[in-house]
Amino acid sequence: MKVREIMTRDVTTVPPGMTLEEAADILARRRLRAMPVIDDEGHVLGMLTDRLLISGLLPELERAEAGAPATRGAHAGEVRDIMERAVMCVKEDEPLANVVRLMLDREIERLPVVREGQLVGFLTRGDIIRRLLLRDAADEAEETKGE
Repeated sequence: MKVREIMTRDVTTVPPGMTLEEAADILARRRLRAMPVIDDEGHVLGMLTDRLLISGLLPELERAEAGAPATRGAHAGEVRDIMERAVMCVKEDEPLANVVRLMLDREIERLPVVREGQLVGFLTRGDIIRRLLLRDAADEAEETKGE
């Protein structure tokens, strides 16, 4: 089985110049935990996670709790200010077992999937679990039919 067979193809991405507030809104509305950061040509520049966003927005929360006036908008920063820049990517034709082993060994939760350097998908632990469960359910259904 190859990565392309189970990756998510419709990937929500963000540009590096998007404000943290805009990115947080997308993450919350779509109930995501991470989004690849890409350039205009679709090359992966980094990763924005819910954890990074929370830490990036924390100073604003601390100012508000201290009674300081809010500094929303441009002062809150941009995705490029907090994104993770060292992002491992995998190719769509990689054997899934190899990628799963890599994810387990390095404790990676998600990987952008690329073709010739451009983003074509996203692979998460959830994708892998869903696929394995669906495959097991299909196998059971076949076995039941044969009885």
